[in-house]
Amino acid sequence: MLRRIRSEQLQVGMFVARLGGPWISHPFWRAKFLVSHDDQIRQIQSAGVQEVWIDILKGRNLPPPEAADAPVAPVGDTTPEPLPATPPQPAASLEGEIVRARELLQSGKSVVGSMFAAVRMGRALEVDGALLLVDSASRSLSRHGQALLALARLKARDDYNYLHAFAVCALMIAVGRTLGLPDEEVRELGLAGLVHDIGKLTLPEAVLLKATARTPEEEEAYRRHPSAGYRILNEARLYSNIPLDVCVHHHERVDGRGYPFGLVGRELSVHAKIAAICDAYDSLTSARPGHKEWSPARAMEYMAVRVDTLFDRRVFKAFGRTVGIYPLGTVLRLRSNRLAVVCAQNEADPLRPRVMAFYSVSQSRPVPTELIDLRHSDETVVAFENAAEWGYSDEQLMAMYTTLS
Repeated sequence: MLRRIRSEQLQVGMFVARLGGPWISHPFWRAKFLVSHDDQIRQIQSAGVQEVWIDILKGRNLPPPEAADAPVAPVGDTTPEPLPATPPQPAASLEGEIVRARELLQSGKSVVGSMFAAVRMGRALEVDGALLLVDSASRSLSRHGQALLALARLKARDDYNYLHAFAVCALMIAVGRTLGLPDEEVRELGLAGLVHDIGKLTLPEAVLLKATARTPEEEEAYRRHPSAGYRILNEARLYSNIPLDVCVHHHERVDGRGYPFGLVGRELSVHAKIAAICDAYDSLTSARPGHKEWSPARAMEYMAVRVDTLFDRRVFKAFGRTVGIYPLGTVLRLRSNRLAVVCAQNEADPLRPRVMAFYSVSQSRPVPTELIDLRHSDETVVAFENAAEWGYSDEQLMAMYTTLS
């Protein structure tokens, strides 16, 4: 993936794919090379070269605009055709939006399935249908901010690949909005979420579905899926580079321990940082080969202690505001030794949501449900709980809290 920068922005570790101006005017007749020392940069600049094209798949990227001297422009950058903004949507009840979201997930399954099938057969990726799906998800989130996110978390193993793509799509749209990104950018984030793992289609199922630790050879092949996905997307007609950026960088981490390039936080775009958090959260809260799903609260706790090492602080704060400290459907144990399910957020006090108590641990039996606003109650949260260990499915819990809307 090439990006055009000014020569004064060149850094050691970048891979130069092309220099501006005729080759005869500068000493670097070799058009492609890795910048290994500062003397090369000084020679390029003293030769009067004003623009440099770098390949971010082979070397370091320029820091994103907020940390750099100037924004980075993609090669051949043109102004895309304006994308339609999501029109305002009337607010909907949680119960009503859950119904719509179920229909959306079902219809979207065939769209994404067809898109993935075409890629497996070697055909170029077509994203028109995917963009319509992104727009539908965006409208759902506008009507109710939590319904689609809660439903997309409930995955059957057979549907994991599709629903993971859709869940990351919805999460990225929601986080992009929380960060105040422009509508067109948020739309591209949604598309990026749908296709962020498309490189996995090039891997054998034996590697993808393996429940035990991968061999070193299998792990090496697995870690190539972001680059494989980039190649697939590079052949598609995309409105922007955001899906490409997200696809190739969503496994990078801010401390440089990610892959495929080991980039650090200042080298990663905000889009890649959003994707890293949304992808990790949905993976942790999903049942998949070799991993039992975690509760949303446990995943949030796990990720929170890895802020500034694995995850970007500013983006994680926005993510926390988006899904809530205790996301919808989280099961908590209260001081009264009752289990309660989170049924609504309190934006002004995220540590004290509205919950519905439904089970007595001390009596080992269900109790009459009671709606409790923890802001105005002596009850406090003691611990997170796994509903399945108490004989409740996520669907049963959803039936409880959707009746309150």
